[in-house]
Amino acid sequence: MSTERRANRRMRISRITVFAILGLLAAGLAGANLVQPPRLKALDANTALLVSRTDQRVQLHLSQPIDAVAPDAVSVTPATPVDVTSDGSSLTIRFLEMLDTGTEYRIEARVRGAATGSDGVITAPVRTPDPATYTVNRSDAGDRLLEHRLQNPGATRAVFTAPRIQEYARTAAGLAVVSRDETGRAALSIHSETGGGAETGSFTDPDPFRIMSAGHLGQLRSESNSGVIGVVASGVGDDSTEYDRTLLVIDPATVIVSTVTDVDGAAIPVRDWRFIPGTTSLVFQSPDGRLFGWEAVPEPRVFDLGLSADLLDFIPGTTTLAVARDSGAALVDLSGAVTGTLDAPLSPTPIEPPEESAGSDPSAVLAVSSDSTLARLAPSGAETHATSENVDHRSAGSPLGDGSLAVGGSVEVQEDGKARTIFTPAAQSTRIGRVCLSPNAEFAAIETVSAGGTSDGTPVSLGFTQTTTNYVRIDSGETVRSAIGGLSDWCD
Repeated sequence: MSTERRANRRMRISRITVFAILGLLAAGLAGANLVQPPRLKALDANTALLVSRTDQRVQLHLSQPIDAVAPDAVSVTPATPVDVTSDGSSLTIRFLEMLDTGTEYRIEARVRGAATGSDGVITAPVRTPDPATYTVNRSDAGDRLLEHRLQNPGATRAVFTAPRIQEYARTAAGLAVVSRDETGRAALSIHSETGGGAETGSFTDPDPFRIMSAGHLGQLRSESNSGVIGVVASGVGDDSTEYDRTLLVIDPATVIVSTVTDVDGAAIPVRDWRFIPGTTSLVFQSPDGRLFGWEAVPEPRVFDLGLSADLLDFIPGTTTLAVARDSGAALVDLSGAVTGTLDAPLSPTPIEPPEESAGSDPSAVLAVSSDSTLARLAPSGAETHATSENVDHRSAGSPLGDGSLAVGGSVEVQEDGKARTIFTPAAQSTRIGRVCLSPNAEFAAIETVSAGGTSDGTPVSLGFTQTTTNYVRIDSGETVRSAIGGLSDWCD
């Protein structure tokens, strides 16, 4: 046999050996795949919604279809109630309550491959954000909008400045601001975010979108889901229109302005109002205290809700509104605004009063949940401050938002018929101003004004010098940080 023939034979044998080995490896891998348990391939979650709304979902995408997963096969740490569904190779975890901010939640699920029968444990971490929150610091040198992070005290920075900031609201388009010129006339503008990402951007827009001006503008609010804003106007507008506490609903994206009117098309004077969360619909209070609903679609309509009360707030993450009546606080279900079935009359559910607390005011409360309220106590009485004669002095609703101050007071949580104090100023001379809740009801923002603080003279959204905003955990009463300024963005 020639040398060349022997070499070719050896090459054929080598090739056969290689292919045989590769075949064995492939068979081994195929066999391994047949018994390999499901693995996590990807995770989908909107973490911003997890800390601002209930019933939000985290979806786990696995490497293979799985059998139905029993609820007790899934655990979350820290513990929080969830609902579990599976479909093919996806496992969906629905969080029944809003999550805490700046916290890592660990999902652990026992699963079985539908085709392989192999059992496995899926572990998935989900970290919630530490969202920005804002205060306004007013001074003779100009006003500053300050951004804060509760878990990073060093992150405070100025993101907007103007000679006179009256009110502001974050929007999908940036920052809506009501400012005043040297004559006292109010203007509403939208300032786009510029200069980088979430922790480096600002609202120093060189060419803001000016929407309107009037003698007085107030009660500026935004609805994050729909992107619309609303404001109450009084006095003469740009086109010589005469406004009398007229509520205007504005879509900055389309520049469509809707006026809240009665069935005859006449503008209705509004004393207080709120967007119904997640919708373009709203609830408002007339000057005589009656509550009305207003819907923009499919056709604008207004209807009497069948009760008289002061607006307090919505339970965070819900469409349940807390109101104050002569008989005490009550809850009103406005979920029909989401399904398009909102109508009157409504039947308020009374909030069970807690043990009597000295200095309690039935209208100086916020609803934390269906069975828990937050109250500002004022055993020494509350100061009152005159506002412009052109704006109803009650237009801010609850005393917790109208600029009044409680001297020598405290803030307490009232739950299950009992009360516990979560905040008392270090000095008895310190006054407590606005009190409001974080979007997930984890914290309370509590304004305090030192004894030397004086009114800043703003006719609407009154503020004071020497004001500090304290961020307090509702469950423990821990003050996690304090920030300069007042008018927290949570107090809308």
